[in-house]
Parts: sequence; C-alpha cells; structure tokens
Amino acid sequence: MSYQSPNKNILILMKTRHSTALTCVALMIGTLLLAFASCRKSPNTIGNNLIGESEYMDIYHTDTVAIVCHSYLDSVNTTNPTNALLGATKDPVFGTTEAGFYTQFRFSVAGQSFGTNPVLDSLVLQLCLTGCYGDTMVLQTAHVYELADTLSSHESYYNHSVVATHAIDHANGYQFRPHPRTKTHIVGTDTLAQPVIRIPLGQELGNQLLTLDTTVYSLPDLFKSEFRGLYVTCSPVSQNGAISSINLNNNEYTVLQLYYHDAATPDKPMRYNYYVTSSDVYFNHMDHDYTQGNADFTSQVLEGQTALGQQQVYLQTMGGVRTFVKFPNLEHWADTLEECHMVINEAKLVVPVAPASLDSVYTAPRTFLLVGFNADSTTYLLPDYFEGNSYFGGTYNSSRQCVTFRISEYLQSVIMGEKENNGLSLGINGASYNAQRMVVNGPEATEGEKLHLEVTYSIVKE
Repeated sequence: MSYQSPNKNILILMKTRHSTALTCVALMIGTLLLAFASCRKSPNTIGNNLIGESEYMDIYHTDTVAIVCHSYLDSVNTTNPTNALLGATKDPVFGTTEAGFYTQFRFSVAGQSFGTNPVLDSLVLQLCLTGCYGDTMVLQTAHVYELADTLSSHESYYNHSVVATHAIDHANGYQFRPHPRTKTHIVGTDTLAQPVIRIPLGQELGNQLLTLDTTVYSLPDLFKSEFRGLYVTCSPVSQNGAISSINLNNNEYTVLQLYYHDAATPDKPMRYNYYVTSSDVYFNHMDHDYTQGNADFTSQVLEGQTALGQQQVYLQTMGGVRTFVKFPNLEHWADTLEECHMVINEAKLVVPVAPASLDSVYTAPRTFLLVGFNADSTTYLLPDYFEGNSYFGGTYNSSRQCVTFRISEYLQSVIMGEKENNGLSLGINGASYNAQRMVVNGPEATEGEKLHLEVTYSIVKE
C-alpha cells in the first residue's frame, strides 16, 4: 500500500512519545485528510482508561467527517399503541395526513338486560383527549363506521392496514374542534375533569346494541362476534389542522355510552357503557398524500432524488418518513494504520432543525431514535443506547435547536470491523402513537447549522 506525504503543519501537532507511533500517524494522515481536518483539543474521558499512559500519542478532534443521508418512506406496527390518533392535517412541507383507529369494545356488565321495552335516547362515543399536534382551531369532520370483519389478537397491524367496514357513517359528518386544555366538561349530571371529544352516533347502531340478545352479553368473545367494533377517522382539511392523541384504555373517560329508558318509565333515564381495555385489539391507521407536499420533499421522498438529502432531510411519525445516515469512509480509517490503533474517545452526531420549518403549529418533537441497519435492512439498537438516555442522548435541545446522539461505541465497532457499515436510521420517538414531524438541515445545508459528526480520538500503539 502506498501513502501520500502528510501536510507538515499537521505533523507539527503530532508530538509523539514513541517514534513508531509517529510513523503510523504519518501513514494514516494522507487518507484521513480527504475525510476530515484535525486539530488538538482537550479530550473527553470516554475510553481513556482502556490504554496505558505510555501508549498515548495525542488527542485529535474533527467535525468534518463525510456524511451521506436521505429520507425514505416508513412503515410502523401500530397494534395496541400507547395512544390512538384522530384528526387530519395539511402540512406545507409533508402534504396531507388523515389519522384514525380501529378498535374492539367490550361490555361493562355481564348478562346485561335492558328490560322488556327499552327505548333508545342516544349513543355517544366519548374519547379521552391527552394532547394535540397542530392547529386545534380548525374544524374536524368525524366519521364512524362499524367493522364488518373481526380484529385478531394473533395479527400485527400497521399504519397502512385496512379492515372491512359497513357503509353507514354513524357520525353523520359530526364536526368538532379538539380542546386539549379544557379540563372541565359538564355532561348531563356528570362533571368530567379531563378533556374529551364526544361524537354523537346514529340511532341505528344504538338500537342494534340495545336489542342484542342477553346471551350475547355473557362472554366478551361472543359479544365481539356480534359487534365487531368501530373505525373512527376524519375527513381531509384544507389547511393546517390537528391530530389528537386519545387514551383508549382510560375507562373513566373513553367510553361508548348508550342512553335509554323503559317505555313505562320515560322519566328514569339509564346509561350503559362499553369500554376498550388492553385485552382488546385496536390499532392506528394513517393515510398520507405526499404528493401535496412541497417540491423538495416530494422530489427526495417520492421521486428518489436522494442527493437532495445533503441539503435537507425529513422526519415524520405515523408510519411517515425516516432518514438514512451513513459515514461512508469509516471502514477505511483502520486501513491507514499498521502498527497503530485508533481509539474513539467520543463521537457525537448533531442533528440540527431547519429553523424556518418550526412555528406555533408545527413544534419540534421531544425525543428521537437512532438505530443501526443490518445487511438485510432490519434494524438493531446501537451499543451506545444501552449506556442510558443521559449518555446516548436523543432529546431535543430547544436553545440550540438540535438533537445530539453519542455514538462512540458504534463508531469504534465499525472501525475495528466488528460491525458492518450499513448506515443508521434516524426517526422521531413514538412513531406508532405520536403525531409529529421535523425538517433537518443536511450535511451540506447552505444556511444554519449542518448535520455533522464530532469525533475526538486518540492514536496509540498496538
């Protein structure tokens, strides 16, 4: 193997303790100059205790490591998520999204009998609202359909999964605005100390539940065979909009409420509730129309112009968009060393938001995920992840408007050939149950901070 002579100014920085180590560094600099420029800097302590004092050569720092990245369409398992999602948005960057959920219900009292002559007053789907993402002042139009097929606990459901429904819209175009900050609702004689969305449903479904045979209310599975559940969604909106987070398992506030009375005693109203529990099956479904996004987004994500990722990349939950990140020269770093060894003291991936993409409607997500790609495109948790959140990172820094991940162990393992350099996948945490998005400056962005990797490393003898 032949090497180019290193730059003399860089050699001056390499004050060695061993002549052999000096030779090793001279050999590696020619190649590394193509990837990054080096300078001395006070080291972090990660990895310092792994080598003896006599083996140190020097400490170096670079933030110009070559990076390639681009965004790609995602798919996510949404079976029994932490939150159900409901609503529609029209995002100026990402286009339109409609979010809804399929869910089973179970009866509250076994062996229920509604009497000899029950009369339906109303049927209401009440949903416990835990938060919203977007503009809550935009009207949402709800649609509620009865399932025509049974949900299975043995099946995995994804953001694009579809279950057959009957044609009747039991919400009949009901419109609402979510009010996540309203803590008190008066409903009849009840005071609700939690934000809710209440969707009145049609008489047909109410009468269907009211006239089920008493034996159907004896076993949950028997009940679910007669009433398979509901699909709840919203119509597209023309601008902005919001997606609400719903706690389906809060049986105090999320409930299908059947109001009725006996014909003989109309002045004695009664109520019967149906619930969703963690033992039932439910999943989120999202429809994305990315053709409605801006030109740079659609060119990169839909048309495959991946080179645009060097300027900007995109992140969206709900089975939306993730970003591929790779350091293409990593496996060649060790090729420049013969009698020396590179120790990564610290490596930090800095992911800066594109500031113009955030406003009062589209705020920054709180936490992010970074995982590695296997050769078969499956993913794995990085070794740095197991050091804990305080070390690994992934939390949005509002003052710096960026997210930082420490990936020192990952970098070391690739350089040493212990892991293949298949790249990383960057996304927003909670993709199956959060409604969030972010635009990120790429490694060659023309304005603002760029996505970059900061590496502090040492060169030691083998």
